[in-house]
Amino acid sequence: MKIYTSKETKKIDSLAIKETAETGFTLMQSAAEFSLDVLVSEFNNVDEVLVFCGKGKNSGDGFLLASYAKEFGLSSIIVMCSPTKELKGVSKKAFNEAKSNGVKIINLNSLSKIKISKKAVLVDALIGTGLKGDLRKNIKEAILSLNKLGDRYPVISLDLPSGVCADTGFANEPSIVADVTCTFVTQKRGCFTSEGKALSGEVLYSDLDIPKKIFSKVLCNSHLIDMEDHLHKIILRDENSHKGEFGHAFIVGGNKGYGGAAILAAKAAAFSGAGLIGLGTRPEHLEASLLSCPEVMTVGIDSGQDLEEYLEKPNVIAIGPGLGQTAWSEQMLQRVFWEANKRKISVVMDADALNLLTKLKLSAKLPKNIIMTPHPGEASRLLGKSIDEIESNRFEAVSLLQRKFNCVVVLKGSGSLVCYSKGGKQQIGICEAGNPGMASGGMGDILTGIIAGFLAQGLSLIEATELGVDIHAKAADLKSLETGEAGLLASDVLEELRQLLKYE
Repeated sequence: MKIYTSKETKKIDSLAIKETAETGFTLMQSAAEFSLDVLVSEFNNVDEVLVFCGKGKNSGDGFLLASYAKEFGLSSIIVMCSPTKELKGVSKKAFNEAKSNGVKIINLNSLSKIKISKKAVLVDALIGTGLKGDLRKNIKEAILSLNKLGDRYPVISLDLPSGVCADTGFANEPSIVADVTCTFVTQKRGCFTSEGKALSGEVLYSDLDIPKKIFSKVLCNSHLIDMEDHLHKIILRDENSHKGEFGHAFIVGGNKGYGGAAILAAKAAAFSGAGLIGLGTRPEHLEASLLSCPEVMTVGIDSGQDLEEYLEKPNVIAIGPGLGQTAWSEQMLQRVFWEANKRKISVVMDADALNLLTKLKLSAKLPKNIIMTPHPGEASRLLGKSIDEIESNRFEAVSLLQRKFNCVVVLKGSGSLVCYSKGGKQQIGICEAGNPGMASGGMGDILTGIIAGFLAQGLSLIEATELGVDIHAKAADLKSLETGEAGLLASDVLEELRQLLKYE
C-alpha cells in the first residue's frame, strides 16, 4: 500500500477531476458518504453528531456529512469555528446544502449552551491536510474545545486529525486526538509515524473509487510495510535440511555490565531461524549466555585479535548491542569492519556501534552491505541535529541518513521507517504495527538479532530489514494483547515471533 504526501494527493485529486466524470463536489459527496458509513458502523448506538468545521475543503466534507447524518435520522449539529462569510467554492456549496436540509448550525461560542446527547459522536472537519504554518487562534480554540469533549465522546477526524502535518506526522500544540480517522483519496504519511500515529487512532481509508490508472500517474516513494511480502522468502525446510543451509549469524557486543543486550540479540537471531548463532562478548558473560540460551555458541573476547578467528565463517555480523564506547568497543568495531570489507559480508549496526561510528569517524571504512538501526537519539548524533529536529520530520531524517551512509536505514520509533535505494531511487517503508509498550530496554537488541537472523537465511538487505521491522512490531502487538503494554519485556516478543514464523 502506497502512502502519499499532501502534494501528491492534490495531484491525484486534480487528475481525477480532469480525467474522469468526477468533480470536486462529487468527490466531497463520496467522502461524506464513506464517513457516515464509518460513523454508524463504528458507533452503532450513535444518535447525535456534532461536526466541527472551519472554512476549507475539509469542512466541506463535514458539512455534507452533517447533512447526510440528518437524512439518516441522526440529530445533526454543525459547530462553525470560522466565519461563514469566508466559505468559498465547493465548501460554500456544501454548507448551503446542509443549511437547506435543516441541519442545526451554531457558533463555537454557543457550544456550552446546548445539551449534548450521551450517545453523541464528535467529528473533526477543521483543517485536514490543509495545515499551513501555525494554527490560527480560532482553530486552536476549536481544537481545545473538541479535545475537552473528547474525554467523554468518541472523535472522528476527516482525512487527518487537525493540527497534524500530513507529510511528517508532526503535531502542533494543540492537535486533535482522534479515535478514528477517515482518510480519502490516499493514505497520508502523517497518520503512520511520529505523533500523528497515536493521534490518528484507527485509520480507515477510501480511494473514493478513483481509477487505479490515475494513481499510477503520480510518483510516490513511500509505502506501508507488510511482512507477508517477504515472509514466504524464508527457506522452507526440507526433510533432509541441515543447519548449514540456514546461515551463520555472529553477534558482537556485551561490554562489562551490558551482557544482557548482546545475549538478547543472539537469542533473537536463533528464534528467527538462523542455523548457527555465535556471540562474541566479554568473558564474564559466558555463564549467563549459556544459561539463557545454550544453543548460542558464546566465546569470551578480550581484544580485537581474539575476535578475528570467529569472524571467518559467519555470513552475517551484527554489532552494537551492549558494545559500550571503550577501547575494547573500538577494537571490536574496527575488526568487524575489516573482516566485512575483506569477505563482502553483511553487517547490522545498532546502539554504540553507531555512536562509535560518529566518534571515531569511521565512515570511510564502512562495509558496503550495511544496515543501520538508530533510534532518534543515535540519529541526531549521526546527522549532527537535535532530537527535536529528527522527530519533527522523520522522513527527512531517515532520507538524509540513507544518503550519507549509502545503506539501508531503520529509524526506530512510533511508526518506524525503513529507507533504502532501489533502482537508483530512494524508497521509504513505514511500519504501522507496534505499541508504546515497546519503549523498554532491549527491544532494539531483539530487532538487531531478528534482522541478522533473516540475513543469515539468505534474504536481501531490504527484505530482511522490512520483514524484521514489521514482524518484530507485530509480535510485540500480539504479546501486548495478553500482557498489556506496561511491563512488556523485550524477551516477551520472542515466543510470539516464533508463532508468526509458522507456515500455514
